[in-house]
Amino acid sequence: MKSSKIFTFFVLIIAMFLGVFSYLNFNKTPASIGDQLGGDFSVTLEDGQFKLEDYRDKVVLLYFGYASCPDVCPTALALTGNILKKLPQAIAAQIQPLFISVDPDRDDLKKLTLYGHYFHPNMLAGTDTKEKLDKLVRKYGAFYSINNQENSAMGYSVDHTSRLYIIDKNGKLADTLSHADIQPNLANKLLLLTEK
Repeated sequence: MKSSKIFTFFVLIIAMFLGVFSYLNFNKTPASIGDQLGGDFSVTLEDGQFKLEDYRDKVVLLYFGYASCPDVCPTALALTGNILKKLPQAIAAQIQPLFISVDPDRDDLKKLTLYGHYFHPNMLAGTDTKEKLDKLVRKYGAFYSINNQENSAMGYSVDHTSRLYIIDKNGKLADTLSHADIQPNLANKLLLLTEK
């Protein structure tokens, strides 16, 4: 009985540690991880390359995730897409949503194109090699990790940052929004950035 209580105690300690670790990694903001985040990048799309430098006249909304994500990706992208659809056309035309998959083994480019368009007709979606993705997520202070699931039909899941990265018309990281902040704050931030 005593060993059972000790085991339970250690399981709780480990769970609390993992919870704190996940919160710190998935909810980082520019203020907490330094101000030298962002910068130009490219990623492969079905019909070519997305190059951030080609979008200097637009505000780019960047989200890292994967198409098999069961919860945070589809809800974050749905929120983003719905907000963009409600903006005046003149404002929406200045915004480019972009989804980058950190699961290139499962997410082929055709699948990603359909996935992005499901949430918004203008949403671009792409991926790249693991090496390029690793550099890109580090550049933006993001995080992802492959987790094997032996008893799952999916085989593995991907833990990842659940933040929306807002890149201004100069290609600079202007802000990030946590999952919970997308609905209440995104429209106002976009209105401010597109007025400049």
